[in-house]
Amino acid sequence: MTNKTFNTLDCSIASYQLIKKESEKYWENIKLDTCWGWQIQKDSKWKTGLSEIQLEDFQKKLGLTFSESLKNYFRTMNGLDKLGINNKAGEGEIEFGTTFYSYPDDIDTIKSQIAWILKENNLTDNTLNVPPIIPYLGHRFLILDEEESVLSMYGNDIIFWAENLSKGLASDIFSIHATIDTDNIKMNTFWNKRIM
Repeated sequence: MTNKTFNTLDCSIASYQLIKKESEKYWENIKLDTCWGWQIQKDSKWKTGLSEIQLEDFQKKLGLTFSESLKNYFRTMNGLDKLGINNKAGEGEIEFGTTFYSYPDDIDTIKSQIAWILKENNLTDNTLNVPPIIPYLGHRFLILDEEESVLSMYGNDIIFWAENLSKGLASDIFSIHATIDTDNIKMNTFWNKRIM
């Protein structure tokens, strides 16, 4: 994906379809690095997107109301058909695990990731005026508020990652590190105030 294409991404189904198509093509020839951390396996494909009934059940099981952009993402794709691989830089036994979270396989993982972030930030599910969060990959979280920015959240270590979900996905898949225009981001919202 080029930077020019990246800059046009919004949270429409068309943008997610483009990400799906380009990422599957990209993964056809991907080579694993000898490093720590999860990587996508060669020839990985996205699982089929969710139906409206599945989306409703997903929201109900998480106790969340998804934004339209999150629904569009899950309507288009729902995790990968192959587990991610962590070759531990050649220093141990190779591990396999989830990369992009999917329904229904990762409901418990999603819940535990949310609970961990809340605990590390001294919050509870019942803390007032805290916009809900949902991880889509590892420690990348979509903030379910009016801005819908993506933050990288590891405990209470929080940084901006992307201005929307489609750009967050593209940044993670294609290693695009675009400058985030913080002029259009409200720095006084709940989670943004916690950015390091």
